Amino acid sequence: MKLNSLLTAGMLLAATTPALAAEDLGFYLGGQVNHTSVEDNIGTLDESAIGLGIYGGYNFNDSFGIETSIFLTDSLVDEMDLRIAAVTISPVIRHAFTDSVTGYLKAGLVVNKTYSNDDGVDEDYRGTGWLFGAGVDVTLTESLALRVSYEMSETEPEYSELENYYADISLKQFGVGLHYRF
Repeated sequence: MKLNSLLTAGMLLAATTPALAAEDLGFYLGGQVNHTSVEDNIGTLDESAIGLGIYGGYNFNDSFGIETSIFLTDSLVDEMDLRIAAVTISPVIRHAFTDSVTGYLKAGLVVNKTYSNDDGVDEDYRGTGWLFGAGVDVTLTESLALRVSYEMSETEPEYSELENYYADISLKQFGVGLHYRF
């Protein structure tokens, strides 16, 4: 019983005491490859594609930062060239589990554009919504870190020719990235 209490107390202390990762403060900039899934609430769109992104931010201290990203997807639908591009900004809550492993949560805004420049279809939907993300940064060197992340966002796009278009678009992304700390 005492051993279980001591182990539990030790795990709680380790989980609540942040350890500062190597040079984890300041600016960072990186690139990411994502597996992006998209669906709408009408049920006609449920596709996935590979996406690329650039992300960067600033860590004010070992617990808080701000991050922005830009990403775009490859064609989501085989029959036409349908793509999504987005810009995000969000505050980031961080926790260093060890000197080299830092977990984070973020929630913020996303502005996306769903578009097609295919010969038969020329559509452009734009929307603003919310973003939620979580991930882990693993320090590889003093300046390089590997990132594994999951993000989900929800937007309500507007289309100039349809006044009442209510197909909320949900994006889910699993990503792997590499960033450089300045």
